[in-house]
Amino acid sequence: MALSKLQIWNMALAELPEQRIDSLDDVNIASDFLNDQYQPAIAFLLEDHDYDFATKRDALAQMPNDRANEWQYTYRLPRDLARPLHLLPFSGSDTAGPVPVYSWVGRSRGLEARTPFRISGGKLYCNVQGAVLEYASNDVAENQFTAKFARALALELASRVVMPIKKDQKRQAELIRMAEVARERAKADDMNRDRETVRDFIPEFMLARMGYGDQL
Repeated sequence: MALSKLQIWNMALAELPEQRIDSLDDVNIASDFLNDQYQPAIAFLLEDHDYDFATKRDALAQMPNDRANEWQYTYRLPRDLARPLHLLPFSGSDTAGPVPVYSWVGRSRGLEARTPFRISGGKLYCNVQGAVLEYASNDVAENQFTAKFARALALELASRVVMPIKKDQKRQAELIRMAEVARERAKADDMNRDRETVRDFIPEFMLARMGYGDQL
């Protein structure tokens, strides 16, 4: 069952321990600190691992190319980019959309990670026209969180707010350790859900036989 933002906040407060809140709009010290640390805690977790539920695809908007001697095209990065994953090897907006999707089939399967690109100065440079980027987003609704991710988020949040709320260094140290364990469990759970893990390796002789070889 999906958890709400309020439920995650109260999960964090229970770990301090501290009295629960009834609304996100409650005016108290706990709510203020939770609100301050909530998005940074999510960003921290999403930058640490490529969760399936946070993976998106976006047909990138082209920009003037200021490195034409190195790359053929320049694109604007998605606003919610946490980390780039793959630049898809074919162009076209028909590849954009929510994932998981079994990306490519036949001769194209497993080639996502072989398309070169560079990110610099808030731009993406590549040699693909109509580029589509697969990336980890830092803007994910709570109803997309897995149970273990929500638990990891609650403990990460608790470890960040325990000192300003409870002034308890011993409990902070305990919560930091608990948050680390929960984070690793959430990552392992996500990897166990990924049925495409083995697709990313294609032997060189198979690439040559399929006609890719040095062009990648």
